[in-house]
Amino acid sequence: MDRKIVDVNAIAVFLDESHVGHTYVRSALRPGMEGAFKLVLASYLLLRARWILVSQWGVPGSDADRAVGALARLRFPEYVDGDGGVVVRAIELSRELSHDVYDCFLLALAEKGEATHLVTTDARLRRACEMVGIRYENPVPPRVLARFGQDGRGSA
Repeated sequence: MDRKIVDVNAIAVFLDESHVGHTYVRSALRPGMEGAFKLVLASYLLLRARWILVSQWGVPGSDADRAVGALARLRFPEYVDGDGGVVVRAIELSRELSHDVYDCFLLALAEKGEATHLVTTDARLRRACEMVGIRYENPVPPRVLARFGQDGRGSA
């Protein structure tokens, strides 16, 4: 069964129903919510997504709390979180791939969680995913990605 880890941008877009990419990310994640694949999340990314919603996109804190809390209460996602080994692996990947260490931390989490896919709205992750053997999945069409940041919802 496929195992799909979701990055912070995709989580934030998923939680913000008014975001221009929401329907695409929701459509990509819905099958996992129905058991077609294993949804893998990092708990700290839920809080980071809350920060994006409130601080970057202007979503009221109570609305962001409600959305993040609803996602956190779901029983079916599998959670994978970092430790010192994941940090070391992220640093190694960053050097090997000449890529941002924070993105590489997500890739190291994906490896730890045995993820087969990374669901993201970040086109810059494609090459890094390919280099570590994780399938890159960006459900948002390029014409919609081009609108990110122009429609009042920051730069997911």
